[in-house]
This record gives sequence, structure tokens and C-alpha cells, in this order.
Amino acid sequence: MSKKELDSNSQGIEDDWEGNNAAFTCPVDDCGKVYIVSSLLHKSGRKCPKCGKSTAYATGSKMKGGIANIEW
Repeated sequence: MSKKELDSNSQGIEDDWEGNNAAFTCPVDDCGKVYIVSSLLHKSGRKCPKCGKSTAYATGSKMKGGIANIEW
């Protein structure tokens, strides 16, 4: 399983993190769906709504030491 964690100081072109919400581009081949995850709504993470092969997580906010990552 691969994992990518967002850096609270900078994001790549395919990811964004604001407050307690993070947006990811599914890294699974032939998917590429952009989806969001919220630390308030998705306590156990959120699976990609298109392929279901990746799971994104957000814990807290980026300004307060939170973590945002995606696994596939």
C-alpha cells in the first residue's frame, strides 16, 4: 500500500487543504477522480467515490497541526 501525506506549508498541483477539509486526486491508475475529505464528516476516512481503491483522511486542520493523507 502506498501513502502520500500533505505538507501543511505547501501542496502539489493535484491536492489542496483548507481548514479541516482536504481535496485529493485519486492516484490509482485510470481513475484520477478529485474528491474531498472532511475531518468532521469522515471520521474513518473516505474512499474514492469512483474506484473505491484509495482512501483519504483528514485529522484536524492544517493550521493546528492536523494531518491529511491518502492511501492506495
